[in-house]
Amino acid sequence: MPFFFLTSLRRRVRLGSLALWCWLALTPGALAQAPATPLPRFTPLFPSHNRDQAGSQARLVGQVSNSLGQPVAGAQVQLEGLENLDQPIQTDEQGAFELNQAPAGRWMLTVWHPDYEIVQQEILLQAGLTTPVDVVLQVPIRPQPRRRLGVLGVGGLEHTQLLGQRLAMEAVRLGLIPNSEKVVPLDNRRLQPILRQVGWPIYELFEWDRRKPEAVGQFFDYLGLEAIVIARVDVLTRPASPTEVSLRSRSRLELWRFDEQGNLVAEVLAEASRDQVERGNLNAAELAQLYQIQVTQIAAEIGSRWQANHPLASYLELAPGEAPPPPSRLDTAVELVIPTPTPTP
Repeated sequence: MPFFFLTSLRRRVRLGSLALWCWLALTPGALAQAPATPLPRFTPLFPSHNRDQAGSQARLVGQVSNSLGQPVAGAQVQLEGLENLDQPIQTDEQGAFELNQAPAGRWMLTVWHPDYEIVQQEILLQAGLTTPVDVVLQVPIRPQPRRRLGVLGVGGLEHTQLLGQRLAMEAVRLGLIPNSEKVVPLDNRRLQPILRQVGWPIYELFEWDRRKPEAVGQFFDYLGLEAIVIARVDVLTRPASPTEVSLRSRSRLELWRFDEQGNLVAEVLAEASRDQVERGNLNAAELAQLYQIQVTQIAAEIGSRWQANHPLASYLELAPGEAPPPPSRLDTAVELVIPTPTPTP
């Protein structure tokens, strides 16, 4: 009995399935007419900021300066897509700007000035909060006519770099390199944008044994240099006795230029050295002062050799009817203010 009951049940299931398939085949729109169940929608745990959200006002304050840290006045500030302002936002004399009641959300901030390269950066404004932003504008580096004679101090270490800078300034102060309209003393600290463009630090760019004509040529083009005088200083400190130390500084002035065939030529104009023995308990400041005195003495010695025939005369005089080169847009010159060193008692 159970066997016949199960067999009958199976036949009924088969007949029911066959009837269902036949009904679906004869009625093509049956599935389409069935109402679709909508997918569930989840509320995010951290909703994003919406620019169109009512009452989502934020405040933006900023400072615009150039790569030298100087404020940029008159720069135009714009949030991309926010065009319903009564008047464009401009920075004041201190380079500051302010935008109240700005819609909250992510914005692309655009800052431009005719003397600098345009800058764009993404910012996030949060409703009810003040967002500060600092923008740095870079001076566009463009080639200039090669009409100047540069003067630059070079050293392998930080303190020798400063000594090289001192030798360069002493050379100008003593008249070894006359302070004419064609001479531009260069400040190492203000050359960083150009050095990044060239791709070498200053010491490696003017490395004596491994010269880089292409990079030096770019350096000349960006600063408008016909030639450059490198004031190079190397120092050596070593014990002379248990209670004394030997100080030696070697300085030289080099002329780097390109000849008529475009080849990079570097020559030594003059060099000198100083040796002295001092007590062994000198601190860093006293050592630096003694080396400064040596550099000053070396510059005076070189000057005495140049009285008869100045090796840079051809670079200093303007040709008849030639106008002096216009000032560079890049602020790379250093002030020629040199304190007079006093010997340590």
